[in-house]
Amino acid sequence: MLPGSGGRTVDRDGNGDGLIKMLVDSALAYRRVRRARGGGLSVEDGGLRPGAPCPRPGAFRPFLAAMLLLAVLAGCAKYNTYYNAKKAFDSAEEVRDVALRANLDPPTPTGKQKQDYDLAIQKAQKVLDQYPGHSLTDDALFLQAKAWHRLESYRMSIRKMDLLFLNFPATEYEEEALYLQGLNFLLIGAAARSQEYLETLQRVYPDSKYRAEVLKVSGDNAFALEDWEEAATAYRAYLDQDADLAEGDRVGLKLAECHWEMDQFSEAAAVLQEVSQTAASKELRFRARLLQARVQLRIGDFEVVDLLLRDLHTEAEVYGMRAAVRLIEAERLVAEGDGHAAASLLESVPPEWLKTKSAASEAVEARSQDLLGYLYLERDEWERASEAFQVAMRRRADLDDPDRTRLYAESLRNYQVAEQRLVDAAPAEKAGLQLLQANALFFGFDRPALATDLYMAAASDSLAEDAVAARALFGAYLAYRDPLAHPDSAAVFAAQLEERFPDSAQAYEIRHGSEGDLLGYLMARRSEEQAVAYAALSDSARAALATGFVPGAGLALSQVKSTTGLRRRMVYLQRRDFLVYAPSADELAAAAFQRNVRLTELHREMAADSLRTAAADSAAAGTVYIGTGIPIAVPPPGSEETLRDADGSTGPAAADEEVAGDGEDPASDEDEEQQNEDKKDDDLDLW
Repeated sequence: MLPGSGGRTVDRDGNGDGLIKMLVDSALAYRRVRRARGGGLSVEDGGLRPGAPCPRPGAFRPFLAAMLLLAVLAGCAKYNTYYNAKKAFDSAEEVRDVALRANLDPPTPTGKQKQDYDLAIQKAQKVLDQYPGHSLTDDALFLQAKAWHRLESYRMSIRKMDLLFLNFPATEYEEEALYLQGLNFLLIGAAARSQEYLETLQRVYPDSKYRAEVLKVSGDNAFALEDWEEAATAYRAYLDQDADLAEGDRVGLKLAECHWEMDQFSEAAAVLQEVSQTAASKELRFRARLLQARVQLRIGDFEVVDLLLRDLHTEAEVYGMRAAVRLIEAERLVAEGDGHAAASLLESVPPEWLKTKSAASEAVEARSQDLLGYLYLERDEWERASEAFQVAMRRRADLDDPDRTRLYAESLRNYQVAEQRLVDAAPAEKAGLQLLQANALFFGFDRPALATDLYMAAASDSLAEDAVAARALFGAYLAYRDPLAHPDSAAVFAAQLEERFPDSAQAYEIRHGSEGDLLGYLMARRSEEQAVAYAALSDSARAALATGFVPGAGLALSQVKSTTGLRRRMVYLQRRDFLVYAPSADELAAAAFQRNVRLTELHREMAADSLRTAAADSAAAGTVYIGTGIPIAVPPPGSEETLRDADGSTGPAAADEEVAGDGEDPASDEDEEQQNEDKKDDDLDLW
């Protein structure tokens, strides 16, 4: 409680409402005292009484001292608020600094750290709102921008930085602000804008310490996206800087990991050798030697691996990495061909070695289960292999070949599902389930001999669908042709496939060899269907095909008008002419014999439809094909001859003609035009 505060306490931030009122009241009281001294008045309970003695000089000095103290405290309020903001920010930064000192990537702010960043932003905003134009404005803006950046709210950080650059072009934070702004744009994917700020940083501050930081963060970003080549390029550029690099050891280790991912083991070994000898952190040196053992194992230098393992054993317990060392030992045994010993070594890992729920321990567990899955697969222990692969796929990013592991896991799952369903499956479903098992054995985990038995069982099943039987015969053909290398047996299954299912895609592929893929099969089927349709076309439709444009089939390209002002993310479709593929001469010859057979039935149906619609529709240019396809003359439209219905009776159309006079029907021209259009449409439908 401050002197003269009237029992009111100033809040912790120094900006309580009572403080301002206290200063105003004190100023008014002092003014009344001065007036009393000049007019012979006295002060009593805040009022003036004539004739009272004037206070003696110096009676109000304690009061003035209290007023001065309150004024100083009021001026310190804004500084106190900014101090609290900076204190909260520094508290949050301690967590980040601890991670960097341990040569780890800074964690995403959570819990208390995130609360401190939020508090710093809130307190800095209070300075901006309650004390506009104060000298701490640029400090508060920069503190907010940096806190938003740490919270990974890069767009909010960009806004605060823009305000800082606009209102304080000569701010003392310009160097770091340029770096953070370039980083903000880089992390939201605006590489061009990022480069502008980084170039400005390099031009204005050529010796800036943040230039190397930009390279490091660019590498970290590419590393997170698994763009190993770009990450390695950025890390090399960072390490080539002449300045004293605070994180050179950590970046060197990540550069070696990039080489590992790209199978550049010699380059990785050279980088790891330097890091393991020069790193300031013992833990970092241990991690470098651990990766170096794996790299030398891939190179095949087992002597170096044994030397590294001897040193790693003594330090593994300190860093909680005994399971990682045990995994390298198992990989060493597998490389020598002793898979059983490797499996036993991994199965004997104590559970407490993997109790630490860290990214490193989880990665080691995933890699161990991945290796066990392959070892179980070699011993035909399907269930154990499937369980191991499922555990490994939880951390697929840490596996050496995640796609291969996923293929094995899916194949094992398909095999097990089919095996379970076969117990109660209907007779008609058994062939399909056997085919599923055979495909898993053959294509999934390379068991062609076991797969052929199931293929033959599915192909010989009389209840199997044609597609299932064809695929089973084709699978047996492939198994005997390539991995089993029995060409005679493969020829037997190829002959059965050609005999039983000559029109199948599998038979087509066998006939055409390397060119007989699924696309070729579909193209051949389309050509055959087009040839048949072309043979059924009328002469007018063929003439239209010869010009390359079919009237009525679609809008001409010349009629398509360009449209402007299209909205984003909206697609406008415009109908266009059909694409026409003219059949070859061989295809026409193969389909010619079908023309007369189908043409007769086709025109009979057309004539019947025309008669049902109107008697005039049966006439077409003086001839139609009826019965056997022989052209027969018919009365042309508009002739004086009486048109009759199909039963021979006089139709109403004839009576209307006689009444109309001159033997002309007013609607006959329209009927004829409609008839021609209908015929064109029918021809197009046939084509």
